[in-house]
Amino acid sequence: MSKETVDEAIDMYVKERMVRGKQMAITHFLASLYLKEQSEGIIDCMRRVRGLTRYYMDLTKVMLNPFKGPEVAWLFSMVNIAIYACFLLSVEDQRLLGIALLSGTLVNGGYLIHNMTRKWCDMHVMLAIYDEIVQIADHELETLV
Repeated sequence: MSKETVDEAIDMYVKERMVRGKQMAITHFLASLYLKEQSEGIIDCMRRVRGLTRYYMDLTKVMLNPFKGPEVAWLFSMVNIAIYACFLLSVEDQRLLGIALLSGTLVNGGYLIHNMTRKWCDMHVMLAIYDEIVQIADHELETLV
């Protein structure tokens, strides 16, 4: 079984798990693998599923830190712009510019914080789903051997 087929089955499981639930996703995941692979190669297929899923788990754990990514650089840029906007608020002639700059910075900063939080939560969900896939593959290997 090719890596693309295993990757496609894992992707299908993740999408279906988020929409329809665990039991339906497990049934379709296993049916997809058994239909695409002959009976003598299913053990090797399950080992490949387990290995590829563990690789994805390691990759997701690396990206789990919300302070590693382009969003943090944008957030620090927003903080610097907000400090400059506060300075502009203290200057009489530039007060309107300071108000506009500060309000835009606060809106964009809030949006970035919201996106970072959502991304962090999605990563935790993905880790849990990948862990389920490893458990499914382990269980199938135990029943086949």
